[in-house]
Amino acid sequence: MDWKRYHKLSVIYAFIDELERDYPAICTVYVIGKSTEGRDIKMLKISNSDANNSSVWLDGSIHPREWITAAAVTFLAEHIVKSFHNLSTSITNKDWHIVPVLNPDGYEYSHTEDRMWRKNRANYGGNCVGVDLNRNFSYGWGHNGEEGSSQAPENIFYRGPAPFSEPETAADYILGSPNRFKVFLSFHSYFEMIIFPWGFKKDPSPDYLNQMEAGMRMAKAIYDYSGMTYKVGCTKDLTYDACGTSIDWSYAIANIPYSYMIELRSKKYKFRLPKDQIFETCMESWSAVQSLMEYVEDPLYKLPMTKRKSPK
Repeated sequence: MDWKRYHKLSVIYAFIDELERDYPAICTVYVIGKSTEGRDIKMLKISNSDANNSSVWLDGSIHPREWITAAAVTFLAEHIVKSFHNLSTSITNKDWHIVPVLNPDGYEYSHTEDRMWRKNRANYGGNCVGVDLNRNFSYGWGHNGEEGSSQAPENIFYRGPAPFSEPETAADYILGSPNRFKVFLSFHSYFEMIIFPWGFKKDPSPDYLNQMEAGMRMAKAIYDYSGMTYKVGCTKDLTYDACGTSIDWSYAIANIPYSYMIELRSKKYKFRLPKDQIFETCMESWSAVQSLMEYVEDPLYKLPMTKRKSPK
């Protein structure tokens, strides 16, 4: 495994299996579900087994053509595991739940058939293949008509026939977990942004100020490392309507206060980020994640971990 090129699913899965084999004291691999075509959805958990730990979720490749996301998430896994005993307590006092490829069928298809494939590989009749998994989560699903998602199976933003209709989004580990999740990070590309709820309405989230502050800390860490400027804000303010997204769900339903979509490079190259930028982009991701972990441990900025009433 290296971060000089993009890797196929088999290499990524072999990599996390090797981390479990080589670091059994802190690494465990779980199969949290199956894809439409029956592939495993694998999750690596990194933990020192302290019952007082809070939890962090990281995922990549919910949209398969965003290859840099799988690279970034595997890089974070490698760095945390192999440097675990030298990292700050803001990293080691977390249980890390890492899913490098949330959409394995689509990811494999993007390597073998269609580099620009975005959806999963579910067939809803005729030539209409695929659901946009980041429009298939329950919170905000189907709002705003055809803005923010689509009911048309041929559309690139097709939301599916019902919330969680797809096995990839239904492979929920978080709600059934005894762990208290504090952070949810879903990696995307290519807008160079740090985005938080909401995606389907204009109202600010109840934790808008803290989410903005934490997002700005991440953006500053990226800038300090590479000079890249990442914008920070809620989905609707920075991009476009997005209904039924994972971060709206993780914030409103799973009650994870720091829920972000991190849009990695590159506005210049779009989805075809050159291989010689992989490592630096991964380092930007690490800079951002490290900064966020320090922020959420600061007592001045702690958000309540108790169950909050889901906003209307």
